[in-house]
Amino acid sequence: MNIEWRNRTFFGKQALEFSEEDKFFVIKKGIVEVQTKSGSVLTYLGVGDMVIANENLDFFARTALDLEETKIDLPLFPGYYDALLVERLDEYHYNAEARVSICLKKLAEKFGTNRDGEIQITPIFTQYDIANYCNLKREYISVLLRRMAGRKIIRMKPKPWAVPDMQALEQYISENGY
Repeated sequence: MNIEWRNRTFFGKQALEFSEEDKFFVIKKGIVEVQTKSGSVLTYLGVGDMVIANENLDFFARTALDLEETKIDLPLFPGYYDALLVERLDEYHYNAEARVSICLKKLAEKFGTNRDGEIQITPIFTQYDIANYCNLKREYISVLLRRMAGRKIIRMKPKPWAVPDMQALEQYISENGY
């Protein structure tokens, strides 16, 4: 196996452009948004995750981003993002409350920091991001988040958003049909 390392740096809110030779990256710092060509958010990737160049997807740096590229003489995982796509399509079978709750749970688990007994979600994520991820209108997201805040499932103020009790969030997901 022949491995050759190169570093790449991108700035926040920048599309990632890959050349024909680019295949596989590891995120060393930052957050990447992965979108389908239709503009639907497939997933968010963070430190330690793989970015595999794929002509059917668009990649965007959400924050300052350091990628470490490798070239491996083994076939890469052509279906890597297919599994994520199937998982995301499955989420669309659930109602809006469940989809928003699932999104918040994923953000808290992947990009959350445990502070004072609650999981604080990195403040780069907005209601628009949740709306895009869940394929809902931002105004409806606001209603759903306020409803969840009223039940103490999420704390919205002061920022950053926080999940005070992950078990309560999981219970809310179950109540809403997941």
